[in-house]
Amino acid sequence: MRTSTDGALWFAEFLARKIGRLNATTGQTTEYPLPVSLQGPSVLRVEEGPYLYFTAQEGNGIGRIEKATGDIDVFTYPIPLSLPTEDTQDKDGNVWFSTISQNSLQYLTPSTGKFTTIPLPGNVLDLVPPFVNIAINYGPGNAIWFAELTTNQVGRYQIG
Repeated sequence: MRTSTDGALWFAEFLARKIGRLNATTGQTTEYPLPVSLQGPSVLRVEEGPYLYFTAQEGNGIGRIEKATGDIDVFTYPIPLSLPTEDTQDKDGNVWFSTISQNSLQYLTPSTGKFTTIPLPGNVLDLVPPFVNIAINYGPGNAIWFAELTTNQVGRYQIG
């Protein structure tokens, strides 16, 4: 769930395949169905101007919803079955996300729609999926912090 600058509570409905908006003042809920190609929204966390960004595990990508209109854009990550889990945003507006099946960090540059993938180092045991990068956060510092469930590690990637 995310409290947005528009004063609403926004949430992802994984099984219903919708993004929901709760008006905290009136209690009214509005639901926005996702396109068929973008299924299972999991984390709605990043806000950039008029948009809220979310990960879509089954849809293998990042989605965004325009707060004012409910219009949804889809950005499909080009590596199949990556299963995006969480997202965060850096100071330049890039949307970073973790995945279950990739031993990498990845981010979307919303202005271009381009994805960038950064392989993570690892030993032989670390190279067998699933990697289950379950958490990702920007900062402190100009860095991305992430957690890997299967290797029981926390990592830091310095940006720039």
